[in-house]
Amino acid sequence: MKNNGYFLTAWQFLWNRYIKNSLLYRFLCGVYAFFSHAWRESLITGIFRKNFLDEGTASKSIFGKILFWPFRLIEHIQKKHCEGLTNLKETSRIIRICKYFLHNLLAVNLRFIGVMLFFAALSDFVLSFVFGGGKILDLIAIAVGAGLYFLDINAVDLLRGSALVKLIEKLFDLDFSFDFYYMTKCGGKARLICAAVFGILTGIIAAKLSIIYATLFVLGLWFFFMVLYKVEFGVFVTLFLAPIIPTMMVVGLTLLCLFSLIIKALTTRRFEFRTDGMGFMVVLLLLIYLMAAVTSFAPLKSITIWAVYFAFMAFYFVVINTVKTAKQLKVILTVFCLSGFLVCLYGILQYVFGWNVTQAWIDEEMFEDIKMRVYSTLENPNVLGEYILLVMPVCIALMWKKKSFLAKLVFAGMAAVMGVTLILTFSRGCWLGLMFAAAVFVTFAAGKLWGLAIPVLPVIPMVLPESIINRFTSIGDMGDSSTSYRVFIWMGTLLMLKDFWLSGIGPGTEAFTQVYPFYSYSSVVAPHSHNLFLQVLVESGILGILTFLTLIILFVKQLCVGHQAFGKGHTLSVVLVGIGAGVFGFLVQGMFDNCFYNYRVFMIFWSVLALGSAAARIAKNEAALTEVQKNA
Repeated sequence: MKNNGYFLTAWQFLWNRYIKNSLLYRFLCGVYAFFSHAWRESLITGIFRKNFLDEGTASKSIFGKILFWPFRLIEHIQKKHCEGLTNLKETSRIIRICKYFLHNLLAVNLRFIGVMLFFAALSDFVLSFVFGGGKILDLIAIAVGAGLYFLDINAVDLLRGSALVKLIEKLFDLDFSFDFYYMTKCGGKARLICAAVFGILTGIIAAKLSIIYATLFVLGLWFFFMVLYKVEFGVFVTLFLAPIIPTMMVVGLTLLCLFSLIIKALTTRRFEFRTDGMGFMVVLLLLIYLMAAVTSFAPLKSITIWAVYFAFMAFYFVVINTVKTAKQLKVILTVFCLSGFLVCLYGILQYVFGWNVTQAWIDEEMFEDIKMRVYSTLENPNVLGEYILLVMPVCIALMWKKKSFLAKLVFAGMAAVMGVTLILTFSRGCWLGLMFAAAVFVTFAAGKLWGLAIPVLPVIPMVLPESIINRFTSIGDMGDSSTSYRVFIWMGTLLMLKDFWLSGIGPGTEAFTQVYPFYSYSSVVAPHSHNLFLQVLVESGILGILTFLTLIILFVKQLCVGHQAFGKGHTLSVVLVGIGAGVFGFLVQGMFDNCFYNYRVFMIFWSVLALGSAAARIAKNEAALTEVQKNA
């Protein structure tokens, strides 16, 4: 008999002896069966089953041809000039030099690095007599570089089969491949000449600026070449860094990935852009925002914001045209969860050690026992909560389907850290969003867990701290300054929409703050409407909100189709439920806040939509392939 462990054995005893046969559980099962049947037979699911605005319809329609003309133009150029561009890429000396630089650093070739270090230090040493500098450090670096010359070894190869790599593979249930660099580029004299050239350039930068700038030059150049070499790498890094680095750096990363995808499309034979119904709505929404920005009350600022919107919404197409296999999806979702874990871990440390404490988001009169609300790297506790709503359900979905107990434990630990951080944001809207996301996940991924609600729900109020209970029960209390503040803003925004419902006032806080004061209640000052749907409506008008809502409906449709491809319980089906639960929880929080106020969260939202679309397509393709193999 398999040893299930003490916890699972105890749970099975309670389940079989008390819960499963209880009247309350039978009642809940009956309610669940009723609503499940009603949902399957409802008009809503009927609409989702219908084939409208799918990939073929969207791209072949007249409006699709108009909106997708940039993609068709790239494909047209590719068909006419692909051979010439490919030959140019393969014969260009500059590109060959860049490949030497990229692949030797990917392989961590010690001889290449030694030659670079030698010539960089030598150049800096010579120029130090003109600009000044640390001559002793240069001499040490020259000696180290000369020593590394005699070690023509790819250090990455030493990691193959190592205990460290095996441990990481077990922890995250991944399979590492070390075939990511060309062996042919890591040998010969030509690559050493390349190392010397880049070393001299690095030494000049170090002499005129500093060693830090020289290091950034090498790393930045390598990263640029790496993204051009592998778009997937750029997508992974961008999604990992999005909640951590400044907004404009994220804009640069997304545009670099877009540029890399275009280069790949132009130089890859028979490359076809994926342009689905959701993509149709993304482009349409971008155009509506552009018109709103041009006619905005603050046109220059709104157009600047539109440029940011363009970079982040265009990333949707980068993701769906890059993530095409289950393995790629698994890696990028793991990277996404790892980034969320680190952001949340920093939030907990912020709370424990009191880093950057501020009382800006606390009603001290009503919640005097709340001393701090964490915000980690995202500048605002509500924004941090919105980010967690997108990443935490995905982490739980991955944990749910991991085969290894160790991997399950790791992802459960990461999800627990996210959950604790969400509590410490004290964001009531995000708590409601998480409850809704949990309900969606349990319903569509593990319906039997509703039985766990019987023993757990009554215990929760006894376990939670009083500060959390008071904060949660204050929802709707007009005595809370935060609640009354939002209600007055909604009233003012609704009054404003009577005049601007058709065209909107333009994106951005500057346009909003110029118009809103003329409609505000009780002289309440606000940078936005504190409601996602009202904000989209007030910024882009009725066409904008209708397009956005249609896009969400298409997203749900894709998730449903992808989920039904394999049925309940399959890994891809659970992942789709996790992604959908996160988006639904995010939209619930959107009823109480403008979730697009933080541009990085805006970018992550569109990335999650793209991941859901990619996952649904992968599920359909794998289901079709499985069916073919069965019938073969």
